[in-house]
Amino acid sequence: MDRKIISHSADFIKRQAKSIKRKEGITHVQALDKSAVICGYHNWAHFVNLNSNKVENSSVKPNYSQPNTMNPYRKLLVAGVNKLLSEDLISLDAKNKNYSESGHLISEVFGYTTAILWEEISYEELRISVWWKYDHSLHPQANLTGNARERFTLEKPLAKKQQYKNFVGVVTSGWLERKQGEYIQGEKDRGFLKIYTRQGEKEELVRIPNPKPNGFKTEGKFYR
Repeated sequence: MDRKIISHSADFIKRQAKSIKRKEGITHVQALDKSAVICGYHNWAHFVNLNSNKVENSSVKPNYSQPNTMNPYRKLLVAGVNKLLSEDLISLDAKNKNYSESGHLISEVFGYTTAILWEEISYEELRISVWWKYDHSLHPQANLTGNARERFTLEKPLAKKQQYKNFVGVVTSGWLERKQGEYIQGEKDRGFLKIYTRQGEKEELVRIPNPKPNGFKTEGKFYR
């Protein structure tokens, strides 16, 4: 990871910390720690210690072929699975039947309100969908009736795609393998659906530090 990317990452954590401080009424130091944890670090000091000795090279741009740069859409899937595990809504053990086979969670991912959906499909896999920067109040089908109402049962919102820009930033979906190992299927930029990306959102995701997976691998064999 080069110094330019580190600088962007630090700026993101600091901006996110300001929002957390304002919302929760905590100190700046506490907010920095919380922001760093959301991004996958133990705390702010952990982030600083990991990146303090990197060499400055402002000409280097993110390269998805490098092992230390995660595809931005995969970042959302990793963060989404982390959140579902932390809320005890899914299990990495497919034989554990004490969990719902499908559902959704409205929570915070990388500092923004996000809908995270899961559904058990064939071969003990879970389909994980992440709707980043999601605003349900602006969803055109949030308050309709019957099958036209958004019930969070599909990998993408119930609306015409040209309306997405009004209420969601990124919509992506992938598969969490649990039978042949615990990992998100696919490698680098393969194995998941890039359903929708609002202008400017991918660039912001690129600058976000790679989230650290909680008990699973970020990549693996794609079964399709």
